[in-house]
Formats: sequence, structure tokens, C-alpha cells
Amino acid sequence: MENYLNVANSGLLFLIAAVIFVLIVCQSIIFFVTAWKEGQRRGIEKARMLKAVKSSAVLSIVPSIPIVISLIAMAPVLGIPFPWIRLSVLGSASYELMAAGMGAEIMGISGLGGDGYTAEVFSSSTWIMTLGTISAPIILVFFLKRISSGFKKVQAKDSTWMHALIMAAYMGLISVFIGPPITRGGIELITLLSGAVIMLISTFIERKFKVAWLKEFALSFSMIGAMAAAILFSNIFKGVL
Repeated sequence: MENYLNVANSGLLFLIAAVIFVLIVCQSIIFFVTAWKEGQRRGIEKARMLKAVKSSAVLSIVPSIPIVISLIAMAPVLGIPFPWIRLSVLGSASYELMAAGMGAEIMGISGLGGDGYTAEVFSSSTWIMTLGTISAPIILVFFLKRISSGFKKVQAKDSTWMHALIMAAYMGLISVFIGPPITRGGIELITLLSGAVIMLISTFIERKFKVAWLKEFALSFSMIGAMAAAILFSNIFKGVL
């Protein structure tokens, strides 16, 4: 494992990650400047725009917490640069963890970081993480206009059906993540249930006591709590589950 981690954490990959990061920052600055100038052109007050900037900056921190946690989880196995690149551009925390784990399972390893995780398994994980997101940008470039038109037509005819369609697609996506822990059981199932319970408790508190800020932190709390539960129960049931 040490040999491939030397490559995974090599200076070249860090340089590539840094270049990509700089490009993303430059793109963000360009969008920000363009939006600011457009706001001035439309006569929006400076104080109002500054308030929007501050609130957006604060709100963007919270959704980044699960991403940082995912980076910490993947770094010991995949190194720092590659997960950093993935999570900074197209990837999401949930997708990258799932794809990396699938890459390991295809090679006969129990999961991300399982026994026997070699350079070949590392390559499998990185390829699946990368190829799995290529289709989305290609489809958007060539078919976004048609897809948007189709959605608008369906929504105009029956907004209820449109809502049901989106929810069905979302539930199908969620099922991909919760299926394996349920079928395998053990610590994975306990971890899943722990995260679900924490999410339900957070949602109940947020709605019952009108704690608006908790809505943004619920996912982060459930992920951290589930990870803590996994560590706790792994030690308690070591050698049993």
C-alpha cells in the first residue's frame, strides 16, 4: 500500500490539484464580478448586495462540512490530491465514497480501504469515480435545452406529476446507497440506522422548536454521528459482527 500511496500523494498530483483549484477560484471570481456589475447596473443598493454576499458565504460553509469529512475518510486510502480534485469539481461526497467503494468491490476487496487494497484496486476506484461523472456534462452540453423544454411541458400540463417524477428519481438514487448496508447487515447496517436516527431527531427538533439553522447542519450531524457510531460499535462487537 505504501508504494501506491507515494504516487497518490506525489508532488505532481498535488500540482495538478492546485492548478485545478486555482482555475475554479478564478471562475468563481469572474462570476462574482459579473454578478456584482449586473447588480449595480440594475440599481441594487450596495448594502443589499453585501448582505447577500455575507449570507451566501456563511451558508456555503455548512454544505462543505460533509465534503471535508469525505476527504478525510478517503485520504488514507486514495491520498489527498485525487479526492481533493474530485470533490472540488464534479463529484459529491456521497457519490465519490460510493464509486470508490464499488471500484474496490469489483476487484474483490470488501470496500474502500479493505484488506488487500493495492495499486490495482486504487486504479479501479479512481477510474470508476472519474468515468461515472463523464456522462452528465456531455448530456448537458448537447441535450440541456431539450431536457429543459421537456420538463417545462410536463410541469405546465401537470405539476403534481412533475413533482412525483423528481421524487421517484431521488428515491431511486437514495436506494442505491442504502441497499448494500441493509443486505450485508452488521456494522454497516448499524451505521446506517444510527445516521437515520440522528437525522430524524435533528429534523424533529428543527420543525418542533423552529430551529431554522439546524436544517443546514442536520446532514453534517448525521454523518459525524454515524461515523462515531461505526467506531463505537466496531470496538464493542469486534470479532462478532
